[in-house]
Amino acid sequence: MNRNLWLFIMLFFGISVFAQKSELKGVIIDFGTGSPVVGAKVSLKVKNVSVPSVKNGKFIFKNLSPGADELIIESPGYQTFTQNILIKKGEKIDLGNIALIKTAGVVPKSEENIRLFDESDLDDDDNVSSQSASYLAGASDDVFLNAASYNYSPMRFSVRGYEQNASTTYINGVNFNDQERGRFNYSSLGGLNDAFRNKDLVNGIEMPTFAYGSLGGVTNINTRASAYAAGTKASVAYTNRSYNLRATATYATGLMNNGWAFTGSAVFRWANEGIIEGTFYNSWGYFLSGEKVINDRHRISLTTFGAPTKRAQSAAVTQEVYDLRSIYYNPYWGYQDGKKRSSRVVNSFDPTAIFNWDYKITETQHLKSGIGFHYSNYSNTALSFYNAADPRPDYYRNMPSYQINELFDSPENIDYDLVNEIKDQWLNNNTDITQINWNSLYHTNYLNNVANPDGSAKYVLEQRHNDLVETTFNSTYSNRFNKWVNMLAGIDVNYSIGKHYKTMNDLLGGKQWIDIDQFAERDFSDNNMIIQNDLRNPNRKIYEGDRFGYDYNMNVIKAGAFIQGNLSLTKFDISAAFRLSTTSFWREGKMENGRAAVIGATSYGKGKVLNFVDPSGKIGVTYKINGRHRLVLNGLAETRAPYAGYAYVAPRVKDTQIGKVIINPKNPRQYKIKDLPSERVYSYDLTYQFNTPIVKGRITGFHTITQDGTEATGYYNDEFRTFVNHTLSGVNKRYLGVEAGVSVKLNDSFSVSVAGTYGDYRYTNNAVGVMSAENGANLLTGELPKTPADAKNSDIIERVYTKDLRVSTGPQLAASITLDYFHPKMWFADVTLSYFDNNYLDFSPSHFTQMNYYGGTYLNEAGQEIEYSGYLKPKGSTYTKEEKERSQALLKMFGTQEKLDGGFMLDASVGKLIYFNNRKQSLNINLSFSNILNNKNMVTGGYQQGRIGRNNKTPNKDIELVDKYPNKYYYAWGFNCFLNVGFKF
Repeated sequence: MNRNLWLFIMLFFGISVFAQKSELKGVIIDFGTGSPVVGAKVSLKVKNVSVPSVKNGKFIFKNLSPGADELIIESPGYQTFTQNILIKKGEKIDLGNIALIKTAGVVPKSEENIRLFDESDLDDDDNVSSQSASYLAGASDDVFLNAASYNYSPMRFSVRGYEQNASTTYINGVNFNDQERGRFNYSSLGGLNDAFRNKDLVNGIEMPTFAYGSLGGVTNINTRASAYAAGTKASVAYTNRSYNLRATATYATGLMNNGWAFTGSAVFRWANEGIIEGTFYNSWGYFLSGEKVINDRHRISLTTFGAPTKRAQSAAVTQEVYDLRSIYYNPYWGYQDGKKRSSRVVNSFDPTAIFNWDYKITETQHLKSGIGFHYSNYSNTALSFYNAADPRPDYYRNMPSYQINELFDSPENIDYDLVNEIKDQWLNNNTDITQINWNSLYHTNYLNNVANPDGSAKYVLEQRHNDLVETTFNSTYSNRFNKWVNMLAGIDVNYSIGKHYKTMNDLLGGKQWIDIDQFAERDFSDNNMIIQNDLRNPNRKIYEGDRFGYDYNMNVIKAGAFIQGNLSLTKFDISAAFRLSTTSFWREGKMENGRAAVIGATSYGKGKVLNFVDPSGKIGVTYKINGRHRLVLNGLAETRAPYAGYAYVAPRVKDTQIGKVIINPKNPRQYKIKDLPSERVYSYDLTYQFNTPIVKGRITGFHTITQDGTEATGYYNDEFRTFVNHTLSGVNKRYLGVEAGVSVKLNDSFSVSVAGTYGDYRYTNNAVGVMSAENGANLLTGELPKTPADAKNSDIIERVYTKDLRVSTGPQLAASITLDYFHPKMWFADVTLSYFDNNYLDFSPSHFTQMNYYGGTYLNEAGQEIEYSGYLKPKGSTYTKEEKERSQALLKMFGTQEKLDGGFMLDASVGKLIYFNNRKQSLNINLSFSNILNNKNMVTGGYQQGRIGRNNKTPNKDIELVDKYPNKYYYAWGFNCFLNVGFKF
C-alpha cells in the first residue's frame, strides 16, 4: 500500500471522527430586560471547558465528546445558572435564549430559610384566613417583591391589595389553582422548599413566557428532574414558630448518560406545642421526579409529591381575652386526663402527580404539554352540641364583661363580686374556666346516657371535610419567527369536584347522635319533615365515622385558549394577548334537606348548571430609553366568571344561587333578581426601571377596577342558634397605588435596599346583600318557615353600605429599609426595619345594612309590621342633642370599619457559607431573628363579629349602646427565630 493510500485512509477517518463531534450553543439574555449579556463565563463542569458569551450574548462549544454534563453560566451581578445537559454523538444542540436573573447586590436571606406560604398560618374558623400571600418567597432581584415576600409576610401583606385568587400558580406549566375558590393551596407543597425553589415569577399583569397570566401575577415552578444539580443536600432547622424542628434531604442524579434524571426530596416538621398555646404540628412530605431525554426533540417527565399533615388550630379572640391572658392564648384546647387536647385539629394530604411532554418541533418551535392530577384531603374537627351550654371557654357569656353588659341599663343590679371572681379565674388561668373542660363534656354525656339511653349525645366532635379531586391539562406552543417576532399560544382544561360533608369524629362518651337539625328541632320538634338533614334517611342514628349533617359536591369545568404575540424593535417592545375561557359549575346534593323541601328549594341531586363565557385582552409596551433605563406600560381588560364557592346562598342546605339583586331606588322593598354575571376587571400599570452599576430598582404605579363581584361571609348567630350566610352581589372595588424598590451598592461589602408601597384599596359602591339562616329561620323573628310562601320573608334582601369601606387584605402602607453585608469569605448579614399602617379589620356586612343604619318596617311570620330601630333616624329626620349623641356612639361602635394601629418591626439575619474539597462540598449556617423588638401590639388582622345586640324587650328592638360582640383579632408573634444548618455534597 503506497503512501498516498495511507494518507487518504488517515484523512478519511480524521474527517469521520471530527464529523462525529458535537456542538452546543445558546444566547444569554437579561431576564428583566431581554438585553444580551456579554462576557458571561459559560462552563461545562464535567468536560472542564469554558467559553465567554460574545456580542449579542452568543456562546458556542465545538468538538464536544458525548455524555452527560452540567452547564454553568456565571456573570457578575447575576444569579448563577445551572442546567443538566445530555450531549449525544454528532448532535448540535441549540439552547436558544437563556435568561439570567439579577442578584440584589448581595446574597439575600439564606436559601434554606425561604418562607413558603404555610398551612399552619391558616385559621379555618368561619372561613377566616389569618394569612395572606401573593407570591412564593424568592422574587429574583426585584427589591420590592423580596420585601413583600420576606419582610411584610408577618403582617399578612398582599401585593397591590389583591385577594389570593388574583394570582395563579403553575407547576411545570400546569395550572393548580383551586377552581372552586380560585386559590393555590401552598400547604400542599408541605415545606419542600428545596424541591420547589426553581421558578419563574411574573409580577402583576406583565406578559409571561409560559401562560396567559393573571391580574395579580403568575408563578411557574419547575420540578423537572434535570433542573436540579447533581448531588445531595441535607439540613436541620430549629425555630420557635408554628413548628420547632425541621429536617430536609434532597438527592439528585443530574442528567445521566442514559438520558435519565431523578430527584427525590423529603421533609419532616414537628412541634409538641408551637408558639401558640395548645397547637401541635406533625407533618412530613415527599417529592419524586423522573425525567427521560428520549432524543434531541422529545423529553418526558413525571413528578409526584404530597405532605400528610396533622396540626392543631388557633383562633382570633376579643381584646378582653388577650388582656386577661396573652396574644398566644388559644381557646381551642383543654386538659383531658392531664394531657392537652385540641378541639380543632386539621388533617390534610394532597397527593399530586404531573406528567409532562416537551416536544421541540424545530429549532424555533416548541410544544410543551402537561397533565396533572390532584386529590386534596382536608378536614378539621369542631365541637358541636345539642340542647346544652356552649362549650367554648371564650363564649361571650363566660367573660367578665358580659356580667356588666347584660345589666348595662340597671347598673345597680350588677354583681361586681361575680365580675371580679370571673376576672381572677382568667388572670390566674383556671384551666377549668379558661380552656375547654373535656371532663365536663364527657360527664354531661354520661349523665345523658343514664337519663335517656336512646337520646342524642349532648356534646360531640364532628369532622368537616372539604376534599377536592382535580384533573387539569395545559399545552403551550411557541414559535420564534425571527429575531423581532415571536408568539405563544395555549389551551387549558380543568375539571374539579369539591366534596363537602361531615363525619362523626368522636361521640365523647355518648351513645349516638340523631341526624336532625337541632336548631330547627328546638321549635319544630313536632314537624318531622323540617328538622331532617336527610329526608331519605329520617332520624338516622349516627355513630363514629358516619356521614351526617350535609353532603354535597361542587362540580366545576373550566376551559380556555389564548394567543400572545411579541414584537421586539430597537426602541420598543410591544406585546398583545387575547384569551377566551368558558366556565360551568353546578351543585350535586347527596342529601335531601327538610328545610329546603319545605320552602320548595332543591337540595338533592344535580342542580342548575351555570355557564359563563369570558374574554380577556392584554397589551404591553416597553420603551427602551437606553440600556439602563426603560418605561413599561401594561393594560388588562377582562371578565371573570364567579367562583362556585361564593355563588350559593347556603350550599350546605340547598341549590340556590345568589344572583344579582337590583333594588328599586324609589322603593327598597321592590327588587329584581337576575342571573349572576361575570365580574368585570380593568387594570393598568406604568413602571420605570433603572439598572446602573450603583443603583437598581423600579417604581410602579397601578390602578385596578373590579365591578359586579360576589362575596360571601358567614357567622354563627347565638340568638337564633344557627349559622348565617351573608352574600353580597354587585360589588365594585378600586385598587390604586404605587410600589417601589431601590437597591444602592455602597461598596463591595455593603448595600442598602429601600422598598415600600402606598395604596388605596376600597369598595366604590353600595352592594346588595342577601342574609340567610342555614336552618331556614326568619332572621327578624327567629321563626322557621312552614311553606314556600313563608320563605319569601325568611331571607333579608337589602342595601349594604359598603361604599368607601377598605379592602381587608393587609396593610395598605408598608415600607422597609435593609442594610446588607457581604464578606468575600462568604459571610452574610442583614438588618431590616419595617413600618406598617393603614391596615383595616375585615368588616361584617351585617353591620352596614339598611336595617341597621336607618331601621325600617319589616313583616314577621304573622304578617305584622315591626318597626326596627337603626343607628340613625330615617333620612331627613331631625335629632335632639341626646339622639344625636346616641347615633354617633352607635355609628362609632357598630357602623364603622376599625382601622388598626400602625407600627414598626425589626428583623435581622446572619449566615456563613463554608466550602470543602475544592468547593465540591459546602456547609451553610443561617440564623434569622424576627420582631427583635418583641412588638406584641401589632394586630395583623381579624374580623368584625356578625351579630349586633338588640334589646328585644323594647317596641323597636333598639340596638343596645354596648358592644356585647366585639371585634376579634390576630396579633403578630413576638420575638421569634430560625436556625438552619445545611450540608451539600
